[in-house]
Amino acid sequence: MVWSSFRGWILVCLVVCNQAGLALYLRASESSNARVVPPWPPTETRLRVIIDTDAATEVDDQHALALALVSNDRFKIEGIVAAHFGDKGGPQGIERSYQEILTMLEKAGLKGQIPVKKGSHPFTYSQVPPPSEGVDFIIERAMADDPDPLWVISLGPCTDIAAAWLKEPRIKDRVIAFWHGRTEWPTKAWNFNAYNDLKAVRILFSSDLPFILFDTGTYLTCPMEESEKRIRPHGALGAYLHEIRFRSPAWQSPNKGLFDLGDIAALIDPSLVQFEVVNAPSVQWDMLYDHKNTHGRMVRIFSIDRDKTFELLEQRLARAATQ
Repeated sequence: MVWSSFRGWILVCLVVCNQAGLALYLRASESSNARVVPPWPPTETRLRVIIDTDAATEVDDQHALALALVSNDRFKIEGIVAAHFGDKGGPQGIERSYQEILTMLEKAGLKGQIPVKKGSHPFTYSQVPPPSEGVDFIIERAMADDPDPLWVISLGPCTDIAAAWLKEPRIKDRVIAFWHGRTEWPTKAWNFNAYNDLKAVRILFSSDLPFILFDTGTYLTCPMEESEKRIRPHGALGAYLHEIRFRSPAWQSPNKGLFDLGDIAALIDPSLVQFEVVNAPSVQWDMLYDHKNTHGRMVRIFSIDRDKTFELLEQRLARAATQ
């Protein structure tokens, strides 16, 4: 009887201890995986940035990159990573983006002054980060001895920032992930950038990286007549932005969106955009958002002032052309 009572007491203690231990573990896990809401609007000080861009896919990346390159007062560009653009670019997509970035730097008078790295091909397995010098560069700059966070601005697929986090999770305390999704919120994460690497999107949304989703920009259109007056006259860079639109009839359409321009404009002048802080949903394999299984809070930018965005680009290009 004594032994039976003693054994029962031991079992009760084990259950209580296990429950307490489990609760402590869950709290620690929640704490360690907590996603910090990134600062928005961002600080007015100069931002450390890496721009990750599928620059060769069409013409909006070039407009975004140009605005960043002529905004030295706002950005300390630590490097640019050339991204793939899925099946449209194929295995040569990264090299094509790389060459387009080099051309942009030359047009901006910055040849050889900013590091340019090649990013990764799309994820094959969700648990294995695809290797590249671009991914390693993001990690290196993120972990550098600098008190300011590193903004990783992904204008194409989010492959490289997702791979960097998977390879070195400690960067969550050192970076802010800013991704151009332009999705079908709140229903579906569908977008060219998303379906070019769905595994990367699922990783980014479920990670603990401070995360800003740029979820707008479709109406950032600029008819060729307007481009002729406002962009082409301003130096070699402005002329190049106008001329590349002649590479395709579709790019000359008055309805052609220069989507990625908005990401850079928002970071220069946050008053241009409207935003909300929302729960970060899971992204399912059919690209539907799952708002029941969430991963902390994120910033979602959902509107941007079209006219003021192009005024900003025009002013910055004109200023750079006279310097």
